[in-house]
Amino acid sequence: MTTPGHQPTAVLNWLHDTTLADMPEDVVAFGQRCLLDLLGVAAAGRTTELSSIIHDHAAKHFGAGTGPAVPMLFDGREVSPAGAALASGMTIDSIDAHDGNNLTKGHTGCHQVAAILAFTQAEQKDDAGEFLANLIVGYEIATRAGIALHQTACDYHTSGAWGAVGAAALGARVLGLDHASTFEAMGIAEYHGPRSQMMRVIDHPTMLKDGSGWGAMAGVSAAYLAADGFTGAPAVT
Repeated sequence: MTTPGHQPTAVLNWLHDTTLADMPEDVVAFGQRCLLDLLGVAAAGRTTELSSIIHDHAAKHFGAGTGPAVPMLFDGREVSPAGAALASGMTIDSIDAHDGNNLTKGHTGCHQVAAILAFTQAEQKDDAGEFLANLIVGYEIATRAGIALHQTACDYHTSGAWGAVGAAALGARVLGLDHASTFEAMGIAEYHGPRSQMMRVIDHPTMLKDGSGWGAMAGVSAAYLAADGFTGAPAVT
């Protein structure tokens, strides 16, 4: 993110205009592999106590209301898109077997899969090629955001911080937001994303994990907030 009035036009053009046909074959193949891997991890994660708790929590407290309702992955109960992303993100994170990236010091795909599943169902999209392209775009934005965020943080922080930015970006793409609203969506996600201290949950293991569920939820919410005219803040990064 930059200052208001100085939107990164090249990035926004790439985010919205890139198609699956524009992507190298090895990138597409790797995107397919990551998707399959993350769904497998989600299936395993669904057996954990953490996943049971967060799915029940989403069903109780993240109802769809007057907005779109989507079924939670490997559950079936319908909740809001943000609630579904929360449950999926935490479920994948519960096993901690998902893809990682050395430069971000964490995970990227968890939030993107949780978000794209929520957005795709909420907006009733059925193009498989566009689904994969959206996922890969989310990966790229989130990875670059993670690298940038770590350059300004004084400590090792959770993946939810940059995962939220990627989730908001792919959401803006799915929703067809204009450049200004996309800029705001990523600004909202960067501000709300959980930049939490990772070593606290490594030294003392808890169900908090890597902030991925909250990051996915923050990203999904950010895109819908921006679509409604909510504004974000320029990042300090």
